[in-house]
Amino acid sequence: MRKNSWILLGLLAMGLLGAEAAAAQSVPSETQRQRAPGVPMSPNAGEVQKLEPRSDRVEARRERQQLARDRSGPPEPNREIPMPKPVPSIIAPTR
Repeated sequence: MRKNSWILLGLLAMGLLGAEAAAAQSVPSETQRQRAPGVPMSPNAGEVQKLEPRSDRVEARRERQQLARDRSGPPEPNREIPMPKPVPSIIAPTR
């Protein structure tokens, strides 16, 4: 029992030293972060303004959607429907 208490005391001391070392490390602030020359810092989410979609892009998107709807319409009633090709039998013919 005496050995266990010394082991537990040693583990406790190591844990405290590790916690102190972890607390000493600080996260660098934005002013302390280093970047390569010419690389801008990323903007904050609040600083980024939402861009409105341009009207010509909106019109082009609507035209594409309309064309897609036209293509996916029901088939013509009197069109020729392709028939599936016959599949040869995999069983060998018996003689």
